[in-house]
Amino acid sequence: MRRFDPDHPMRIAYVVGTFSAHPVVMGAMNEFLRWVTEPATAKLYHESIERCTNWVRSTNEKLAEAALPLRVVNLATVWTVLFKEPSRYNWLLQYYLRAENVTLSWVGTGRCLSSMDFTHEDYQDLQAKLLSAAHRMKSDGWWLSVAEHPAREKTMRVRLMKEMLGRLLQVPKPLLSFYSEVMQRKKDDHHASHSNSVNQFFHLLSSSTFIYCYILAFYDLTTAMCLGLVALFVRQFGHAILEPPCHDKEKLLLGYNTRAKTLIVLGYVLILLVPIAEAHALSWEIFGSMIGGIALNWFLWTILVVLGRVVYLVWKHGLRVSMIWFVKLITDPVTDIFAYFRPWPQRA
Repeated sequence: MRRFDPDHPMRIAYVVGTFSAHPVVMGAMNEFLRWVTEPATAKLYHESIERCTNWVRSTNEKLAEAALPLRVVNLATVWTVLFKEPSRYNWLLQYYLRAENVTLSWVGTGRCLSSMDFTHEDYQDLQAKLLSAAHRMKSDGWWLSVAEHPAREKTMRVRLMKEMLGRLLQVPKPLLSFYSEVMQRKKDDHHASHSNSVNQFFHLLSSSTFIYCYILAFYDLTTAMCLGLVALFVRQFGHAILEPPCHDKEKLLLGYNTRAKTLIVLGYVLILLVPIAEAHALSWEIFGSMIGGIALNWFLWTILVVLGRVVYLVWKHGLRVSMIWFVKLITDPVTDIFAYFRPWPQRA
């Protein structure tokens, strides 16, 4: 019962209680051990267990008669409440019992222990309160019958699975913050240089083409670059001609402004015209043999323009800002469709 062995000071007793070796505890334990070994004590234990067992049997009969999804079980005078039907709201029974001045154990294994002085009248009172709490809980609609909700268990399982998957697949906060900033820059971009309805229509056409080219590039780079450049010209025409000057606003978005975009487009034009000028003539045969190399140069120019901007933004503003701009750029075609697609109004 001691913390240390007086003959071996370094030997520690690891199995100790809060009041180990306390004189009052030692006296009470001595008295209990003397009492529990008396012949009459065994009879008291037997009677106590019998009272609890009879209470369990009587309570279960009344619960079954009332079609309440509860049962009580016991081992000697240790008892607990079991739920017969699955429900997401069984835990509410704790609060209905508290309204009846009964605090049901809900921590650990949920065990309740009746002391030996628990009389038959005490058990009857407990039974009445348990039945009252269960009746009130059922009348409040927390336990629906199969007739009231045939797909109850299936619905509950589906909802639980969805919530579990939602937790597992929950997006980390840094990623949500990154997404929010990308979407905010898209919103600012729309307000800065996409106010003209014709320009919005051009963006809808070009964005649809870009998405198609994203897929086509894996199979036919030449066609993808040709279609993509046509869409790019249409897109930049809307910016340069239809929209009011917005260079200051575009500068705040960290992307290329309208002047820079125009120069980039001229770069594509030069990549097309220089080989043609060197050939001194233009025919379908010559153009057909040259277009593959031109498309490849267009693709390399695109990579240079995009990566050049990424490197510049990393140097000027850091990696995170550069990645926000990059993700915004490559996803603009998708979000533009959602932003500018307006179905024709249906006639009545």
